[in-house]
Amino acid sequence: MPRKDASSQLTAPLAWTVLILSVAQAMAVIIPLALFGGEPNDDGVDLLISPAGYAFAIWAVIYVLSAVTGYIFVRGLDSGTQYGKRLAVDLAIACGAAALWLIVSAASIDWLPSILLTVIAIALLDAARIAALTVESPSSTTTLVRITIGIYAGWATAAVFVNWASDIARSGAADESSAGWQLVVLIVAALVAVTVTYLYGSALPALPITLAWALLAIAVNAWSDSTPIAVTAVVGIVAVALAYWASTRRTSVSEGALSRT
Repeated sequence: MPRKDASSQLTAPLAWTVLILSVAQAMAVIIPLALFGGEPNDDGVDLLISPAGYAFAIWAVIYVLSAVTGYIFVRGLDSGTQYGKRLAVDLAIACGAAALWLIVSAASIDWLPSILLTVIAIALLDAARIAALTVESPSSTTTLVRITIGIYAGWATAAVFVNWASDIARSGAADESSAGWQLVVLIVAALVAVTVTYLYGSALPALPITLAWALLAIAVNAWSDSTPIAVTAVVGIVAVALAYWASTRRTSVSEGALSRT
């Protein structure tokens, strides 16, 4: 197995940066309520592909796990991964961008929330790639990081498509009540979900679970308004489950081949 390179490991300043920004993103929830009297993304756009309201409770889980991960980084200066420095940079970028996203989204600033959420998703998918790499001696920190990154990356990957769709509808370029274009967005989102699940799902099962959570919430919300979208979301869940099975199968075959060499 690959060994950790000392130059790629976590440093104290970087660990503290992750902790501070993880706390900042949680505290930033208060700002939209205090300054704008609304919640993040409370823009009046009611998309057919929006998840049901209960699904957004996952943000609380993300905030807690991010802060706990930051604390563990500071306490032990270990990420439980091969490339702790890069993973910490990714997580810091995601937390910092999320804090800004909470504010600009509530302020209804067009397009900027979607841009920030795209930055978050890209950073977290890179973190997922790192977290999924095999480590010589997996630890409890490895498990924590994989759960945190899996959930955060899964939710951000799903949310970014809804955010862009909201901006498109709000700009008047498309009708928020029209199912056709939203169905295309959902299919693309499901294909991305299947791809990242196949790539990282075996090591990060929290990733496909979160993607399935988002798709299920979309199906629940759309069930009475758009059967095609609801059914497509359910098919997406099945596809993610199959991608996870394929990912675990690929991993077991690879490990079996290595054990015979």
